Amino acid sequence: MIRLLVIRVVDRIKESGHTQEVLTTHSHVIQARLGFHELNEQICSREGYIALLLKDDINGYEEFITDLKTIYGIETKEIILCAGSDMPGRIPEEAKVSLAGVRVDNRKEVILDVQNVLTLFGCSIRTRMGVNISSENIDSGVILLDLIGDNNEINMLAERLYDLPGVCLGLTWFE
Repeated sequence: MIRLLVIRVVDRIKESGHTQEVLTTHSHVIQARLGFHELNEQICSREGYIALLLKDDINGYEEFITDLKTIYGIETKEIILCAGSDMPGRIPEEAKVSLAGVRVDNRKEVILDVQNVLTLFGCSIRTRMGVNISSENIDSGVILLDLIGDNNEINMLAERLYDLPGVCLGLTWFE
């Protein structure tokens, strides 16, 4: 099972030290990490987001979540990739921040199709991070996507990825 955890830090300037302390304490359950906040010439947002690819350690995960809940001003959402065969829902119109986790199995066979979809919807992808998960028995990867723009366009991207063989998808959002 591939588990992603997305953390919204409402006031990253105030809570970043506490959040970093918990992340460091539980680093043994974190396989990859992507952090971002809105930044341009006019704004440097106090709200921040951290997307985590977690190792398969349910006890460590539960302890991690317990410690995260002690921090004021954060919200967590979980994405389980390949948990079911249904499309993972749609991003609602009122969503302000949207994220996707994409698992690609048999990468050599489908990665060009995945890349074509990501390129086609490139204007909806603000940040992208890929992590290879290879061993003797599997050749897969996980892509974390920080999505931006029109939510209908984001939903079309999700549908196109979902329709590809060997690809499973998870979505989450914050209002």
